[in-house]
Amino acid sequence: MEGRAALRAFWLAAAAAAASAAPGCTHAPKPIVNHYGVVSCPASAGEALLSVDALQCWFAADHGQWRVLSHESHYDVLVVRVEAFDLRDAEGITRRFVANQGGSFSEIMVYAQPRAHAGPARIRRVRWTRERGSDTFDFVAPGIEP
Repeated sequence: MEGRAALRAFWLAAAAAAASAAPGCTHAPKPIVNHYGVVSCPASAGEALLSVDALQCWFAADHGQWRVLSHESHYDVLVVRVEAFDLRDAEGITRRFVANQGGSFSEIMVYAQPRAHAGPARIRRVRWTRERGSDTFDFVAPGIEP
C-alpha cells in the first residue's frame, strides 16, 4: 500500500510540474525576435514612448512583441499606431501609454495592427479617456502599408 501511495504522489507531483511548465500558463513576455532589422528597445525607450528611440525598436508584450509605427497629437488627444504580433496585447500597450503619457493627454487612442501583410486586416482600436477609462473596438481595414 505504501508503494502505491508513493507512486501516486510521484505522478501527482509530475503532473503539477508539467502543468506549471506548459506554454501559455505563465504571463512572462515572449523573447524579442529581430524582425525587419529592428532591435529590442532600450530601457530609455520604455520610459519615453514618444521619443525617437521608441520608434526604432521592439517592445515585449505578454503574447509577443510590438513596435510604434507612428504617433501624433491633436490638442490634448494622442493617436498612436502600433504593429503587434498579437492583437490581444493592444490593451496592455494602451495601459503603457496611459501610464507614460496620461497626465499630458485627456484621450489616448492606440490603433494596433497585425504584422504587415497585403490585403484587408483586422485593426484593434483601444480608446482611453480620463472620464470613462478604456474601450476596445475591432474593425477591418483595407490593405496596410508598413
